[in-house]
Amino acid sequence: MIEQFMNHDHDVFTSTRKRNDHGSSLKVNEEETISHQETIQHNDLAEEGNTSYQLGGSYITTKPVKLASHDLQILVGWYLETIEQRQLNGNKKEWPKLVVILEDFESFDPLLLQDFMTIISEYRVQLPFVFIIGIATSTEILHQSLTKSTICLLRIEKFWLQQSDVWFNRVLDKIFIESDFTLKFGAKPYKFLLDHFYLFDFSISKVKASVKYALMHHFYSNPLSIFLSLAGQPYTTLLETVTRWYQENIITVDHAAHVRMLRSFRQFIEDLEDELDKNRQLALKLLNDDCYLMTEQLATWLVDLGRYQRHFQRGMALLQFLQSQFPHTKKKTRRLLYLEQLENSQWGTQADTIQYLVTLVRKMEATALEPFLEQLTNILQDYDDNTWKDKMTTWQHQLKTWQSASDQEKAKMKQKEKRLEGMIVSSTNRIPTSMESSSSRQTKTAEKVQENAFAQLREKGTLTSKMAMEIADWLQSILRHDLRSYTSIPAHELIYYTHVKLHEKSFAPQPRGSIQTALNQSQYYLNCDCCQQDRQSLLPSEQDTSLLYKLYLECGRMINLYDWFVAFGCLIEREHRPDGHPLDENEVQARFIRSVAELQFLGFIKSTQRKTDHVIRLTWSNI
Repeated sequence: MIEQFMNHDHDVFTSTRKRNDHGSSLKVNEEETISHQETIQHNDLAEEGNTSYQLGGSYITTKPVKLASHDLQILVGWYLETIEQRQLNGNKKEWPKLVVILEDFESFDPLLLQDFMTIISEYRVQLPFVFIIGIATSTEILHQSLTKSTICLLRIEKFWLQQSDVWFNRVLDKIFIESDFTLKFGAKPYKFLLDHFYLFDFSISKVKASVKYALMHHFYSNPLSIFLSLAGQPYTTLLETVTRWYQENIITVDHAAHVRMLRSFRQFIEDLEDELDKNRQLALKLLNDDCYLMTEQLATWLVDLGRYQRHFQRGMALLQFLQSQFPHTKKKTRRLLYLEQLENSQWGTQADTIQYLVTLVRKMEATALEPFLEQLTNILQDYDDNTWKDKMTTWQHQLKTWQSASDQEKAKMKQKEKRLEGMIVSSTNRIPTSMESSSSRQTKTAEKVQENAFAQLREKGTLTSKMAMEIADWLQSILRHDLRSYTSIPAHELIYYTHVKLHEKSFAPQPRGSIQTALNQSQYYLNCDCCQQDRQSLLPSEQDTSLLYKLYLECGRMINLYDWFVAFGCLIEREHRPDGHPLDENEVQARFIRSVAELQFLGFIKSTQRKTDHVIRLTWSNI
C-alpha cells in the first residue's frame, strides 16, 4: 500500500527512507545557531553511522532511526512533503484523502483486515484515510467478519455502484451517438462489441480494451488518421489547415495514394463517370491532381462527414421519440436501434422499425396530433436545421382550424373517418426485428393495395387524416435522409472503423487450438533442442502430457486405458536416466495418471459407464 501511494517510485521511496533513517531527531532553528561553520560539524563518529551536532560548545550525538519499509511513518513523511510541495507550487494547503480500495472484501482474511484497520486508525490525525470496500453479497458480511471494536473505528456510509449494463449503454451513447467527431464503429465491430459484452462476460475492462485496440489500430496502421483531428471544424479552417499541411509536406503523395485506394473514393468516381461531362472532368481531376484532392475536395468531404453525424443524431432522437409516443409497442433500446440502423443502412434497406412507426403515425387521431407536434417541435429545436419550422406552423394552423369548427362539422368528419377505416393495411402489432424483412411478410400485391389506399386517403380523406398522412410522409423522408448509410459518404473510412477480423482474433481467442498446438509441438514451447532434431518420431524426452496426447491422436472413439498405459510406458522406458535410478513401475503409473487427469481437465477425454477401463475421445481435429 505504501509503495502504491508513492507511485512505485523507487527513488522517492529510497530518498524518503533515508530522510527518515538519518533525519535529525533534533530540529535546529536559525536563531539558535551561532554561525554556519559552528552549527553543524561532522566528526569521525559519522563514519560509524552516528551524527554529531555542536550547539553552544556541547556535543549531542544521535543514532539513526531505521524504519522498516512497511512502517507508516514513511507514508506520513511522504504525505507531509507532498503537501509542502503543493504549497510551494502556489496551491492552497489542502489535505487530500488517501483512498484504499478493497475490491473483493469476501476474499480477505478477517484477522488481517482487523489488524490493518486498527493500525491505520492510529494515524488518522496525520493521514486522512478513506476505505472503499466492495461487497458482493450483503453488508451483513462486514459485521460478521470484523469485530465490534474494529467496526467502531469506521464511519460507514453505504452506496451502490452502477450496473455494468447501465455503464455500457452510457459509454455507447457518449462515444458512438452523442459525440460528433470521435472514431466511430461500423456495423460489424459495433455488433461484435455488443455480443461479447452481453453474451459472454459483462466485462467492462474488455470493452475498454476493445475500444483502445481500435484506436491504436486506426492511428497506427492508417496514414489518413491524421485527418480525424480536423473533423468538426468549419470549411475555411479546414481548407487553410490542409493547404498548409500540403505546403509543408506533412501531406505527401502517399496520402493521396491512400485516399485513392479507399473503397468509398472508387465508388464516388464510378458515380461521377455515369453522369454529365462536367462530373467526368471532376473525376479526372481527382485522379490526377494531388493538390486539389488533398486540399479542396478533402475539406469538402470532412465537412460532409460532420453534417452527416449531426443528421444521424437527429434521426436517432426522432426514432426514440416515435417509440415513446406508442406505449403499447415493444420498445427497443437505443443501442439496438443504433445497431439496426447501421446494419440496414449497410445493405441499403430501410429499417422495418421506421416503417412500422410511420404506419402508426398515419393512424393517429386528431386529438393526439396537437401534443405530438408540440413535443416534435421541442426535439427539433435542439438542431440547427430550420427547414421544419414552416411545416410545423402550417400543421398547427390547420389544427386550430379543425378545433374551431362546429360540432356538426366535426361529426361529419368522424363519419367520414369511419367510412375510410381499414384503408390502411395493418401491419403486425409489434416492431419487427432486424432479421425480418418487409418482403417476407407482405406480398407485392399487398404493398400495391396499401399504396393505393394511401393515395386515396391523401385525396379524399378528412383534414386530420390528411394531416396525419403528411406528417408521416415528412417523418419518413427525414428519417430516410438522416439515417442513410455511412458508406454513402465519401472518405467515411477517416472516421468509421470497420476492421472486425482483428478484433475477433484478439478478443475472441480459441483456446482449444492453442492447447492442441502446444501439446503437438511442445519442443517450441519448452525450447528443447533434442526434441527439435527429430519431429517425426515420438521421443521419450518430451513432456508426459504431450507424449500421451500424441498417442491419443492415434486412438479411436473408445480408448482402452491399459493399452494406452502400456504404450506410454514403452516410450518413457527409453529415456536417459542416471545410474542407480532405474525406472520404477509405480513412477510410470503416477506419471500416466497425472497426464490422463490433465487431458481430462482440458476436455480431450471423459469417462464412460459402458466400459470402466475405457474413456471416450472428445476431439477429432488436429492443429
